[in-house]
Amino acid sequence: MGRVIHYAVDLTLFAGFMAGVKKNTGLAPNVRLIGEPNVEYYILKYLDFGDYIYDSTVDFMRTSRFCVKN
Repeated sequence: MGRVIHYAVDLTLFAGFMAGVKKNTGLAPNVRLIGEPNVEYYILKYLDFGDYIYDSTVDFMRTSRFCVKN
């Protein structure tokens, strides 16, 4: 069970990282190269989840008294 949680956290962090790259550079993976519609669908859902995690983290940090803008 611990290994599953570890992988879930790693995948969440990676999705957030990919969202950060997309937001800051405009670069995103070319999912169309996969060629399998079902796999593309789930990868896009995964990347959307990363956008949600990134946006939620930024919103939290923006309203937190522990974070300041430099």
